[in-house]
Formats: sequence, C-alpha cells, structure tokens
Amino acid sequence: MFRWLILLLIALTIAMIVCVRILDRNLVKNLAKNRKTVVHLIWNAVFTVVCYTVFLLIPPWYERAAAFASSFYYIATDWLVVHLVLFCVSYTRREYAARLPRRLIGMLAGADSASLLINPFTHHMYRLNLSGPGGWGTSCWKIQVKLPHVAHRVFVYALAAYSLFLLFSRMLQVPDIYKRKYGSILLHTLMVLVINLICLALHTRYDYSVILYASLAMVISYLVMYATPRILLERIVGTVVEDSFIGLFAYDKDGHCVETNQIARELLAVEGDIQAAAEAYLARWKEEHGDEDSPAGGEEQVLERDGKKLYLYITYQKFLDAKGRLQGSCFRFEDRTQMVEKFQEEQYKASHDLLTGLLNRSAFEQRVRQILSEATEPYCMLSTNIKDFKLINELYGAEVGDRLLIAQAQEIQKVAVEESVSARLYADRFCSLIPRRCFQEDHITEHMAVVVEQGPGKAFRLHYYIGVYDIVDVDEPVWTMYDKASMAIETIRGDYEKFISYYREEVMQHMMEEKEVLGDFDKALAERQFQMYLQPQIDRNGDTVGAEALVRWAHPGKGMVNPALFIPALERAGLIYRLDLYMWENAAERLQEWKRQGWEDLSIAVNISAKDFFYIDVCQSFRRLMDKYDFCPKNLKLEITESALMENMRENMKTLDGLHELGFDIELDDFGTGYSSLGMLKDVHADILKLDMVFLRDTQNADRNKVILKNIIAMADDLGMAVISEGVETQAQVDFLRQMGCDMFQGFYFAKPMSVEEFEKNLRQRALTRRENCVSL
Repeated sequence: MFRWLILLLIALTIAMIVCVRILDRNLVKNLAKNRKTVVHLIWNAVFTVVCYTVFLLIPPWYERAAAFASSFYYIATDWLVVHLVLFCVSYTRREYAARLPRRLIGMLAGADSASLLINPFTHHMYRLNLSGPGGWGTSCWKIQVKLPHVAHRVFVYALAAYSLFLLFSRMLQVPDIYKRKYGSILLHTLMVLVINLICLALHTRYDYSVILYASLAMVISYLVMYATPRILLERIVGTVVEDSFIGLFAYDKDGHCVETNQIARELLAVEGDIQAAAEAYLARWKEEHGDEDSPAGGEEQVLERDGKKLYLYITYQKFLDAKGRLQGSCFRFEDRTQMVEKFQEEQYKASHDLLTGLLNRSAFEQRVRQILSEATEPYCMLSTNIKDFKLINELYGAEVGDRLLIAQAQEIQKVAVEESVSARLYADRFCSLIPRRCFQEDHITEHMAVVVEQGPGKAFRLHYYIGVYDIVDVDEPVWTMYDKASMAIETIRGDYEKFISYYREEVMQHMMEEKEVLGDFDKALAERQFQMYLQPQIDRNGDTVGAEALVRWAHPGKGMVNPALFIPALERAGLIYRLDLYMWENAAERLQEWKRQGWEDLSIAVNISAKDFFYIDVCQSFRRLMDKYDFCPKNLKLEITESALMENMRENMKTLDGLHELGFDIELDDFGTGYSSLGMLKDVHADILKLDMVFLRDTQNADRNKVILKNIIAMADDLGMAVISEGVETQAQVDFLRQMGCDMFQGFYFAKPMSVEEFEKNLRQRALTRRENCVSL
C-alpha cells in the first residue's frame, strides 16, 4: 500500500507540473486572470504533495527531519486553502469579498505557518510518535495533536468553507446556463473536504486527502481553462443561434445541415424535417449560383405570407481553414420587412399628400417629366380650385374642408387613367396631367357634381373652377404649364355660369405685360413718367368750366402705355393709391398755378379708387395738399364710384363727410350703372352726378331711355345736385342733353384728353377769340 501511495504521489506531482506547462503554452486571453490563480493553486498543491511525500520517505532515525517535513506539509495546506480562496474570489468576480478578509487571512496564515515552523523545537502544536514501519525502510509516524493544532485545522476548514460559500452564492445569482461553471468546482471542492473529514475521523494511517488536493487542483485547471469554457461556449452559441433575430442554416463540409434555428423555420415556413429542407435549400442555391459565395452584399428575396409580402435579405458564407479547405458554410436570413415597410412609408410621406393620398408637389413634377418624356400623344394640364374655400373652413371648420378635399381627390382618381397623374399642391389647389383624348367636359362635370353634393349645405353652394392648358412644348417647365392652367381660371373667376376655361396665349401675354408694368412702376413714379392729361368739361353755354384729370404713362422705351393695362394691374397689386396720391398732388399744383394766372373758376376732377380707403387716410391726404398748395377746395372735384363706397359703406361715408367739411365737392361717378344707385343718393351727400355714357348709346328702347334720363336729371335738380354727362360724341347728343336739363358735358365731341400745356393753350386761344369778338362788337 505504501509503495502505491508513493508512486501515486510522484505521478500526481509530475502531472501537475505538466499541467502548469500546458497552461503556460495554451494561454487563452479572456481567461488570463483565472489562469494566474489556477497556476498558483497548482504550485501550492505540488508543494503540498512533495512535502507529504518527503515526510513519508524519511527514515525513523531522522525524527527532527520528519518533524520539519510534517510542518512544511501543514504550512503547504494552509497556503493551499488560501490560494483556493483567492481563486474563488477571482473566479466568482467577488473582489469586494476579499478586500476585508484578505489581509486577515494572510496574517492568520502567516502566524499559523510561523507556529508550525517552530513546532519541531517546541512541540506545542503536535508531536510525532513512531507507530510502526512504513515501507522502503521508513517509519509510519503518528501525530499527537495538541490544542494549537486544532486551531490550525479550524482555520483551514474555515477557509475551505468560505470558498464553498463564494461558489454557492455566485451560483445562485447567475442564469441557469452559467450554474455549471460554478457548480462543478463547488462539487469537487465539497467532495475533497468531506473525504478529508472522513479520513480525519477514521484516524487513517495515511492522509489520503493529499491525493485529493492534487486532483482538485488539476480538476479546477481542467474545468476553468478547458471544459467549462467549451461547454459554456457551446451553450451560448446554441442560445445565440436559437434566440437570434436572424435565421440560420449551418452546414458541414459535405453540405449536411448541422444547425438550424426557429427563426429560419418561421421565415421560410418549413414544415416537417428541417434538416432535409435546409439541405434542399442549399442544393437549390448552388444550382442557381453555382458553387460560389453569396453575391456581394447578399441577395434580396420577397415571399408571400397570408397575402402580405415578406422581405428577406439572404447571405451565404463559406468557412475555410488556413489552407483554404472548406470547413463548413451557413445561410443567414434577415427579416427586413419592418425596415422595408418603414422605408416605403417614409418614401410615401415624402412623395404624397397625407390627407388626400395624391402626389405632392415635388413627386408630381418628377412624374410629369417622366410621362412627357415618353409621351406619344398630346397631353393637357388641369388646375382646379374651390371658390371661397378659405371661407368654408372659417364658417364650417377644417373638418368639413378636409372632407371636401378628400372627396375631390377621390373623384379625380376616378377620372384618372394609367397615363395620367394628379397631385394636391396646397390648400384646395389640385393639378392633373391627363392625355388630351381622355379630357371630356361632361365626364368632369359629373364627377365635380358629386363633390358639390357633399358641400356644407344649401346655404353655401359650392362652385369649382377648372383651368385647362393644352401642352404644346413638352420640354416646358412643369410649373409654367400649371401657371398657364391657373391663368385660365383667372379669366372666369366670379362667373357662376362657367367653371371650365382654356388657356389662351394672349392671357399669358397680358400677364407678362402686367408683370413688366409692376416692375417699372417705382422707377416711372420717381422719374415722373406719369403725366396728367385733362379732358375739358363744358357748360350749357359752351364755356370750359374745368376738366377731368386722366393719367397717361409716357414710357421711355415703350411709348404711351395703355391705361387699361397698368391701372387694373396696379389695383390688383395694391399700388393704385400711390398713383392716386401722385395725380392728386399734380392737380393741386396745377390749380395753384391757375389761381396765380387768374383762372380761379376752373376746376379739376380727380378719381378716388376703392383701394385708397384701405391703404391711406384720404382726408388726411387732401388736408396735407391744402396745407402745401394754395387753391380753393371747391375747384378740386373728387370723383368716386358707387362700387368704391359699397366695400366699406359706414367708414367710407365718414371719410366723405370729412372731405365735405374740408370744402371739397363730391362727384358720384358712373351713376346709373350700379345696383342701388337710388339708394345711394339717399345716404351719400354728393354734389355732382356724373351720368354714365350708357344712357347715350342707341338702343331699341330709346323712349324708355329718354324717360329715365329725364327723371334722373330732374331728381338731381330737386336734390340740389349738378349733372354732368360723359361720353358725349355728337351734336345731337348735346341737344338732347340740353333739352333734358343737363348742366355740363364731357366727351370727344368737345375734345379728347390732352396734355396740360395743350389744355392751357386752348384756354388762351378761346379767351383771345372772345376778346376779339367783344372788340368787333
């Protein structure tokens, strides 16, 4: 028995030294910290086994040597359990658990080692007694334990128990997959401790636990450095593969499926034998792609699942060794459905109007360019909008407005064909490009009638406008085409009988001219290109009593610009008030000059536009002219139309009252053409009625016209108002108006509008002629 024990101890010593050498050569980086504590543990086990072996081999006559050998053996067991604790602290990552007891353990182990070292001299811990022959000429020593030695044993077992506690507590905290990492070492350590206690209790001749110390060190090194990491790696890899969000098929070098996961089975809807299905998939892949790797970046594949599309991104990869030999391969199936759907959703939002589902502005432009670049037939551009749509939102709310927009979009889509495209640009502005052959007014009318029926109610009748532009040049900018279709709408805005209009080139020409007018206006005003022309006003005796001021634009490059072009343009742009201020000042300045020349009875009539009341204080403007120029307010007649007063009746009436107080005469222009002319006379304190030329036109109802005109003039006379008729062109008209009682006349029969210089020249000529006649008499 002794011989086999010695041989076993020697073999264990050699095995542990070999184990350390293997650890030195096969260092795993992520286990470097554990390796250090494991190596220390093995070397302590080697030292323990060597000391015990030497103790057993010492002959009986060397009692002192045997005493020292036993002391070193017990010292080795002290430091063996100390390093077992240090290993457990490192292995369980409980460094905080060793901060406090580490120094205490070291101090106790040092004190115990010192006590054991002096024991051969003092025998205070134990004494060796010869109990019989051992073998190979050795003796078997029996240890007589004393109380201090019991403390040594308590210290050793306490450290061993502390190691077990660290392993057990850590095992309770980690996931199930890691429990074996700590449980296996806990089990082996517990076995060593139990067997050691059994040997101690049975008072065995030899301490067999030293064999367990050596085996424990090697088992720990094997478990920590090899077995446990490999098992954990296999489990982790298996868990990662099974729980991965990416489907996997793994194959060996012969193409046999060795691993799959649930995601792959679900993505490919595999039923039955998954391995057979995976191997069949690899075979089909090689048949389609050859024996090549996956295409660069992988391959997209779209599958149908319950009526929905499933977007997969598939990659195939081979695994080669250092010599380029195939070790295996795998497929990765990535479900990109959510990503693709999210991208498609964002793409839809970027190209569509979210309320109606039609294209938005930028997407419409791109699509139109594409269609027209491939067009083989004529196309037309349609622009639509709802009259007073803003008012619908204000009166009935945005929900009603949105409902109308959605309904209009739906009807537009019903009209659409494959070669057409539609968009909502903003608010109620819709635009469509359709083949000319598909545009039928009756068809459009039917669909628009459906939308009209969904209006807010009988109290508010919807009205649509549709502008149509027949595309001539397909290379023309898209928004120029749309602008032309919208210009067509402007020609019928306000007409309730017509809702479809076609673009004409003259409309574009007119708008371009208006833009040029607005562009030149500031410079023209600063350079005084606008000139005041005067059309004489004649009394019943044929004398010139005044004139109406009319504006003319003497453009340096274009010559005389037609007032019918620039005056409406300035009114629409809100600039007419600046031109009116300019003309009023010219008239006031001219009246001052006439007063200086002795023509104090002459008057000038100037126009007040409806927009003037919105942009300026009219009373304040004329008060400023009175302060600046010396003229009689009665000589500056203020012409205002009935429609200008109606836009803001109450405030405008206050303005007229203020002008009266300043001494100005108010002239009601174009009387007889409004819808409430007689009602206006009741409220407006006008001084002069200016009859519209409509009364002088030849009509089939001449007698009725004569009666009306006669009564208007008589009524004005009763109200104390002078009457002037414009548009007089013949002597017959003059005679007729005189017979009716008209006071003053204005028209081409007497004179056309003329420059101020020519007007004054005519005045002088008439004065000279009158003096000559007086002299001759």
